Amino acid sequence: MNFSIQVTTETIVDLRFIPPMIIILFGGIPSTFISVILIIAGRFEFGITTSAIAAMILMIILGTGFILINRLFKKNHPERSSYNQSLVMIIFSNIVFSVIISFLVKDTEILMRLIPSYWVISIIGGLTSVFFVEYILKTQYLLMKYEKESTTDFLTGLNNVRQFDTIWNELMNQAMDKKERLSLFIIDIDHFKYVNDTYGHPIGDKILVELGKILKSTTRSFDVVSRNGGEEFSVILPDCPHPQALDIAERVRQTVELHPFPVSSKERINITISIGVATYPETVGDPNQMVDSADECLYEAKRAGRNRVCGNYGGK
Repeated sequence: MNFSIQVTTETIVDLRFIPPMIIILFGGIPSTFISVILIIAGRFEFGITTSAIAAMILMIILGTGFILINRLFKKNHPERSSYNQSLVMIIFSNIVFSVIISFLVKDTEILMRLIPSYWVISIIGGLTSVFFVEYILKTQYLLMKYEKESTTDFLTGLNNVRQFDTIWNELMNQAMDKKERLSLFIIDIDHFKYVNDTYGHPIGDKILVELGKILKSTTRSFDVVSRNGGEEFSVILPDCPHPQALDIAERVRQTVELHPFPVSSKERINITISIGVATYPETVGDPNQMVDSADECLYEAKRAGRNRVCGNYGGK
């Protein structure tokens, strides 16, 4: 309003309808009411005059009208873009403005220049504002999407190997600094190639997704579950002693063994997993060797017949 056009000694003209319009399009009704109240209060800072009261009436009508237009579009034209809706709101705003300004300004010559100019500027300004807000929101959405995809496995929604490395390094340093125990599972599906060859990769993908859910539900809420690639998964267990880690791993193994995995509307199959477990400092003195140690335990479980948990080179 500080940069408004002074039409008469009391009357100023600007594009104050744009904030409520943007908010109702991309925000919500409560925020729209708040913006209308703030604009009315701001106008009265310039003095309590007939024009200020008219401006208050204008904003109340516009706020109410924008809400009704928004609801009508959502009900009858949900597929319409925000540009269609904003154009209707701008035209509505211009009509109301033209009526009110005609009561405030009695000079016909001024009105003949003001109203057409205002219509053109308001349409350009309003649509431009919608364009920039949509652009910013799309940019923000894509940024958040890329950030999530850079740390999340596209299939299971678990942490990917990059995020595993980041979290692992943080928790490993924390365990060394605070002298806490830290356990790690490396998990592999037994004979998963047979599943893919027999039922196809789409079914194999469904099994991977289902297994990810089982790993999340059978470990502790603060444990970190990741898909490290292919049919290999991992679980980081902060502040977890080796015996407890073995118990959790065995619970996971048994749950997977008993779980019926759907391969069609009528057929279910059972799969098994092998798990290698390593714990700092109980089985591994150097946490930098934890991943290699858990891998060795996993291979020991495979060599010992699969479908088992191995927490040391001797197996379990």
